[in-house]
Amino acid sequence: MSAGKVAVRRRQSAEETRRKVLDVVIQTVIDIGYYKASSNEIARRAGLTWGSIQHLFGSRDQLMLDVVNYLGGVMEALVGGANIVGDSLEERLECILEVLALSYDSDTYLVQMQILLELSASPRMSALAAREIDRKNGGTFDRLAEPLLVKAIGKVAAESDLVYFVFMTFRGYLISSALARRIAKLPAGALNKPMGRTTVPGGATERKMLINSVAATIRAEAKSRGIDIT
Repeated sequence: MSAGKVAVRRRQSAEETRRKVLDVVIQTVIDIGYYKASSNEIARRAGLTWGSIQHLFGSRDQLMLDVVNYLGGVMEALVGGANIVGDSLEERLECILEVLALSYDSDTYLVQMQILLELSASPRMSALAAREIDRKNGGTFDRLAEPLLVKAIGKVAAESDLVYFVFMTFRGYLISSALARRIAKLPAGALNKPMGRTTVPGGATERKMLINSVAATIRAEAKSRGIDIT
């Protein structure tokens, strides 16, 4: 085998190992939380030595930040490749909500946020973490979510405040649903659940109400600005 082919194979092997470690970290944080996802636990689950992982990523903090970037890439692939269809505004908004749910209504998004919040408290990593938080709150919307929403609301797309309203409303709803499910999994008596609720929000009825409310708001605002929307 030529030296060139050997080098390519080594790079491929290293990349496969990187992805494996990143996936292990994600599942470990989901299973036992950020603090318990120690270097030794990650290495044990990955079937590698911590020295091998350090060779690929450096410190544990950098590994965690790479997890955030990795998940961000997965999200961008999902959202960027989405197709928005529907004859009515409600149908298109429902499609938007389903696409955004793939990322925001998930354990992996909570992993991202948990990592970023913890790293932001580290003096050495806070600047990097802050840049990632900015990117999550603004960059992804600019590059991906906004074009999707433009497809959904048509003529109102030029009204940037309405586009952002839809995104923030849907994202907030999806994140709260993901958090509620995680809280509901806690052992009985672990906390006093808000208002004594024992069920987790986020079902079909709640989603339909949300979509209809957002659609009504968009139509009303568009009409007040002299824009008709179907």
